[in-house]
Amino acid sequence: MTIVAIITARSGSKSVPNKNIRKLGGIPLLGWVVKALNKSKFVEKIILSTDSEEYFKIAKSFNGEIILHKRTPELAEDVPSEQVLLDVAKKFETLFDEESIIVLIQPTTPFITGKDIDSCIDMLIKNPEINSCISVKQVSEYPEWMITQIDDRKDIGTCIDLSGDVNVRQNLKKRWISNGGIWVVRRSFLQKMKKIVDNNSTLVYEMSKLRSIDIDENDDLIICDALVNSGILLEDCQVFLGNRFKETTNLKTNIILITYERKKKKLEKTKDSK
Repeated sequence: MTIVAIITARSGSKSVPNKNIRKLGGIPLLGWVVKALNKSKFVEKIILSTDSEEYFKIAKSFNGEIILHKRTPELAEDVPSEQVLLDVAKKFETLFDEESIIVLIQPTTPFITGKDIDSCIDMLIKNPEINSCISVKQVSEYPEWMITQIDDRKDIGTCIDLSGDVNVRQNLKKRWISNGGIWVVRRSFLQKMKKIVDNNSTLVYEMSKLRSIDIDENDDLIICDALVNSGILLEDCQVFLGNRFKETTNLKTNIILITYERKKKKLEKTKDSK
């Protein structure tokens, strides 16, 4: 059984130009996920599927053994990930066998770690009857609470009866949504069904909401940058940023100390004047 990771990173993002190589903590998003894959004990090969030579050079700077899958013009458009994975499996057929596991990684969920990736893979290996495992976060906005727009009206919607038990979160079943970071699938299932997720039974690996941020807009990037600089994601950021993280957190600590000293002096001055 071979385990191959495929990073999908096309250059034609519309919402955030060159989104996949935008920097977070001084490191391109693409670099974050390559570093995470470098920490995996299961992944044997890493393939970057892209239409950009620049993206490939950036990825190679974090792992010199990354393999390039150059996308055709058709695959460089907005196409389902399944199409890309199937093309990779076809062009690099010698890397796969019947029991191969494919790990799809997307750079726009930068806070995944090697531990997260290995946990997803391990879950699938230990459950041979299941075909896929994905990283998720728990939802806080339940489908039961959704309001659906009526026809062409912008101000009228329909919803279920929100009175009674359905309005109490504790009475509703736990639900998850993919955080977009990790998708693990058996190659045989992908080839046969032409899809990644088995809708009948899929393993879920739950991650915290903070580490599940999926960068889709500029605001998401701002939030992620603030998280990195805040030190909230201490362990994860230290792994990726190294000395740069220490410099950042030291700067943050100094700012806090300076602010504290100023407030302390101000309070002492106020007391003395009374």
